[in-house]
Amino acid sequence: MTNFHSLRSVAFCVLTVNGGALGFPVCAQSTTPDSARAHLDTAAILASARPDIGAANAAWLPGLRTRNAALIAAAYADSGLFIAADGAVTRGQAAVAKLYTARFPRLRTIRAGGVVEDGLTVISASCVVEWGHAWLEQDPATGTGPPVRSGGEYLTVWNRGPDGHWRITRNLTF
Repeated sequence: MTNFHSLRSVAFCVLTVNGGALGFPVCAQSTTPDSARAHLDTAAILASARPDIGAANAAWLPGLRTRNAALIAAAYADSGLFIAADGAVTRGQAAVAKLYTARFPRLRTIRAGGVVEDGLTVISASCVVEWGHAWLEQDPATGTGPPVRSGGEYLTVWNRGPDGHWRITRNLTF
């Protein structure tokens, strides 16, 4: 499992290199002077973000089990990116739903699974970064034998929208 410092380094690269390479900022640019930024109420920002993040993480497994792509994709901003471990990029909430819909036929019966948030940090008043790992345990492909467990680590950038809700703007899987 990747440790905090490794994922923090990845977050730095995502926020500085990848955002620029994709042609737009990952987190909304702040017009707040540096002196005011140093006094962010991180506890309040995290308290505001946690309900939306928790709901999205809680919806992932039920969405997979019921083959409900809209439930899974609801957390994405309209311009949000899903960046797969192989580097493939899917842009937009509708495209993310389509991606999951295409994956559903390959899923076997899901016995267990979950999303485990390993960390959450404030980048700005309207941007937080979450990292953790997710896993699934499915029936074996042949119908006999032990269940098949898969999963991996993730890093997700969340931005607060004009409506006050937090949405995924970048979701990277490793």
